[in-house]
Amino acid sequence: MQSERAILCGNVTDGRLPFDGAEPVRLRLWGPHQNITLAFDDIRHYMVSDIPPRFNDLLEIATYVYCADQAVTRGGDGVDNLGKNWRRRFYFRIPVRDLSFWRSPKVCDQLCETLGFLSEDDYSFEFCEQVRGPTIQHYLKFAEDNTPLGQPEDVVLFSGGLDSLGGAVQEAVIDKRKAALVTHRATDKLSRRHRHLRELLAEHCLEAPPIHIPVSINKDKVLGREYTQRTRSFLYAALAATIARMFGLSRIKFYENGVVSFNLPPSAQVVGARATRTTHPQVINGFAALLSAAAGKRFSVETPFLWLTKAEVVKLIAGAGCSELIKYTTSCTHTWEITNLQTHCGDCSQCIDRRFAVLAAGLEAHDPKEAYKVDLLVDERAEGAARTMLAAYAETASQVARMSPVEFFARYGEASRVLRHVDGSADSAGLKLYELHKRHAQQVTDVIKAAIARHASDILQRTLPPTCLLRLVCDSTVPGAPAACAAAPSGELAREAEGPLGDHVFRREGAAWRVRFAGGKAFILLPSRGTAYLHFLLTHARRAFPVVDIVLAVAKQPAKYALGDAGEVADRDALSAYRAKYQELQEEIEEARKNNDPGQEDNARQELEALAEQVRAAKGVGGRLRKAADDRDRVRKAFRAGLRRACEEIAKYDRRLAEHLSARVKCGWNPCYDPGEEIDWET
Repeated sequence: MQSERAILCGNVTDGRLPFDGAEPVRLRLWGPHQNITLAFDDIRHYMVSDIPPRFNDLLEIATYVYCADQAVTRGGDGVDNLGKNWRRRFYFRIPVRDLSFWRSPKVCDQLCETLGFLSEDDYSFEFCEQVRGPTIQHYLKFAEDNTPLGQPEDVVLFSGGLDSLGGAVQEAVIDKRKAALVTHRATDKLSRRHRHLRELLAEHCLEAPPIHIPVSINKDKVLGREYTQRTRSFLYAALAATIARMFGLSRIKFYENGVVSFNLPPSAQVVGARATRTTHPQVINGFAALLSAAAGKRFSVETPFLWLTKAEVVKLIAGAGCSELIKYTTSCTHTWEITNLQTHCGDCSQCIDRRFAVLAAGLEAHDPKEAYKVDLLVDERAEGAARTMLAAYAETASQVARMSPVEFFARYGEASRVLRHVDGSADSAGLKLYELHKRHAQQVTDVIKAAIARHASDILQRTLPPTCLLRLVCDSTVPGAPAACAAAPSGELAREAEGPLGDHVFRREGAAWRVRFAGGKAFILLPSRGTAYLHFLLTHARRAFPVVDIVLAVAKQPAKYALGDAGEVADRDALSAYRAKYQELQEEIEEARKNNDPGQEDNARQELEALAEQVRAAKGVGGRLRKAADDRDRVRKAFRAGLRRACEEIAKYDRRLAEHLSARVKCGWNPCYDPGEEIDWET
């Protein structure tokens, strides 16, 4: 059952709450009952001249969400019950300054959707008018001198971990770009380590020393009940975007390796947001949409390391001559366990990722094993979630290292769903995604193989602890060994194991297509509209269908292709209304210019562009009104283009099949596949 909790923020009232039972959580950033403190350090006065109220709102909303995330427990780690108690249901009542903006359905829906995917919780927001709330200066600690910091080219999140160090090295050392590094100052222990890391980094980038902007968020101890902090990246995005706004920039960067960003769970036991989604492409796109709306213009959120493994990031750091900085980074989530000697617990997933990456990069000399409370390879693992996680991690790497593309996409159905959130075609992005995880899996298995070779005698004589990683991967009789954690094969893979492929195959395997022609070599096609059209035609050989029917049959969103009758999409009265609205927006732009209100001007321009797009869609060549028949022709042309691209992709693997399809598939208004001979396709 979901935990339900109302979160009352600032000075809002507690009337008419949707949940009975548990007391609402009160969060206050100011006033006599303040229990949260937010502070930007080392700010200069000249930086805060143009911060709009909605950015002040954004900071407070993100802080409240972050603190509520920690104040309401998820009811345990959820490993044994596959996450049934993991999800929570939040209702927030928050005072804001720009009420109409935050109440707009588009903004509120985007906020709920992004946060819901980020933390795998349910969110609803009630915004009300802010009365006597603080200005942005309430959260700023100004430096004693107002000496300009210089103009950064980018604003980068800097956590003090390996990936963020790699990002700082990429920006300042390799690219020699001046960057503003925004750091969340979580604890005094971490602050000291971050400060030392910054000092060492500065020695390597004298030409473009980065600007460091630490941000502190402190809360009453009673609010610290849940350590997972899955919404932290929303807070970081809001902090970095506010700093970017201070410098007149419209872009922020998260440096996170792709394996963590894509969030493919290592086993069925790691469900939902339990495998972190902090920089998942869907989340990043959601942040960009929210920040663009708040800024009133395009605002970019980038993840430059999306196609790198963590081991490759570590090698990048070493290649830039910064290897000695590695041991001063901190990846562990169990910060309360950190000591001067042991800076990492060795149990959490971040510690496991880090240690495998350093060993795979051959840089263990810069990451001493004494810094880990539990050694990755040879120390005993206590029974429970930590052991299960490690065993699943190793087994998944072993499996992925041996997987073909079709096996990968069949095992990870969510891999195909993420493709819509990254740039490029589905084919190219899918191949990059597969290759990324294949490289990571190989790096992990190489580390394990090398360790097995070094400890072969200890393994044979069983002198190592029975629950250490090397015993877990070598001895299936050990409780919690990978054999017990391996995911069951998917239905598609099980079906494939039943017997050999036929001579003519074009069938779905997970999210991809298994293809074979005339007994030749089988190959995998990644999903695309064109391959789906081909599958439909091969399934219904020698039968002609209207092209619109085929497109609708395979479309994930059929409504997108809905066509009207042969009448006009927009009549002349509608176009007259468009012209009137156009004139109104032009007047708004002029008024905004007179009032020196760039935000309002940008909003009006965006509306104007959207209106122009509607008019273009409703009108054809020469200003004539577009008919629904024109839309049908557009669908026909798109269908033909999709088939052509699919055949071009097929030709890379089997030119005979590509030539056969090009010759035997008839396009036009009623496409049809006629093989011209007896071919029985297995579809």
